[in-house]
Amino acid sequence: MMREAAEHDCAEIQGPAGRREVGTGTERMSDRTRSSARIATARNVPEEITLPEQGELAPIYAEFGAAVHDTQVLEFGLVLLMALATRYDNAHFTKEAVRALSSAHAGQTLGELFRVVRKQEYFTSPERKAIHKAIRLRNELVHRFMVDRVEQVLCPSGRQELLEEIRGIRESVQSADRIIASLIDRYLEEYGTSLDELQDYASDLFEDDIEADEGAA
Repeated sequence: MMREAAEHDCAEIQGPAGRREVGTGTERMSDRTRSSARIATARNVPEEITLPEQGELAPIYAEFGAAVHDTQVLEFGLVLLMALATRYDNAHFTKEAVRALSSAHAGQTLGELFRVVRKQEYFTSPERKAIHKAIRLRNELVHRFMVDRVEQVLCPSGRQELLEEIRGIRESVQSADRIIASLIDRYLEEYGTSLDELQDYASDLFEDDIEADEGAA
């Protein structure tokens, strides 16, 4: 309901005063703003709209970037956990399993991971649900999140609601990452393995797929 109200408010700010045509403003706009404006036009939003200033957009892009970083850290932790399960629990995770974390098949990969580590009673049911939710939010965030919410960017109430939604996503992702990190620590302590050794093992096991996430962590 709050999001619908924000979208309604955004639609109502488009009065005859203070308009400028999309892409022809005298002030610099980010590429994302230009792209969003075009998408808004395709969604039957009038072609002439009042575009937010750069300073108004900056908090959203900063929070969105931080949220994407959080999801990369979470993915990296899951990759390390798959490496641990492969090394010590006779699991068999491949590069395809790592790639699946970013696809519609993420739930299947997580399910297999949970089945392996559940033998050690490492995950509770609420923890499994929290990780599933975080990965679902991750995939929504990096695919169509901003595109689906373009109207909210156009007015103050919509931007505030968008900020709150992104912050909520960050909280969920960070909570899931703490669960994963705690489990990794338990593995490392139980088997006397260092984090550096684990990262080297995971890099050899999954090759290129882990390199991009290492930089994020």
